[in-house]
Amino acid sequence: MKRLLVGLLLMLAWPVMAQNMSFDGCTDAQGKPVAGIADEKLPLVAQFGLAEGKPVIRYNPQALPRLLLETRLFVFAHECGRQYLGFPAEGERTAEQARQADCWAYDSLKRTVLANASVLSAVEDDLNVEASDWVQLPGPPRALKLASCPANPVSKGSLKLPAGPARDKWDSCEQACGAKLFSCGRAASCEAAFNQCSAACGK
Repeated sequence: MKRLLVGLLLMLAWPVMAQNMSFDGCTDAQGKPVAGIADEKLPLVAQFGLAEGKPVIRYNPQALPRLLLETRLFVFAHECGRQYLGFPAEGERTAEQARQADCWAYDSLKRTVLANASVLSAVEDDLNVEASDWVQLPGPPRALKLASCPANPVSKGSLKLPAGPARDKWDSCEQACGAKLFSCGRAASCEAAFNQCSAACGK
């Protein structure tokens, strides 16, 4: 059986990743590319949809500006998971669909961006938002418990980021930020310090 290409293709601008971010897209279950399109008029952080009959993932880097970069990567990956898993681009989004797409995104990102347990926890906390914020996120509103995702999900997503010294430096920086957050705790000041530390990793 031909191996399916399910890689999540996220092209990040270096070295100012946090300030100048673009998502190249992802692939569908047949290995065909699904374009990522920046759209600052989009009212959501990211949304799977159709353009001229073809699946695309639109994203707005300005929506909910308080979100961590890692959270934005997760939300984009969630939408990639929706199209890979064959969920409709339009219509009601069910809690089960959201759970499966969350787990697809987690599996795609856990070997890199979400490798550190503290960063994973920070992303889950980042998406513990008010109902008014969920209007700009892939619903329905829910509490993320990504560690409970199955060990062998439907897809074997993988994250593809630029290789080289800049990538290695960013990974090390993010790991250090996560370790500081774990030691500090859940206070608002701890999260603020983590956000500042994480943003500086792209500079």
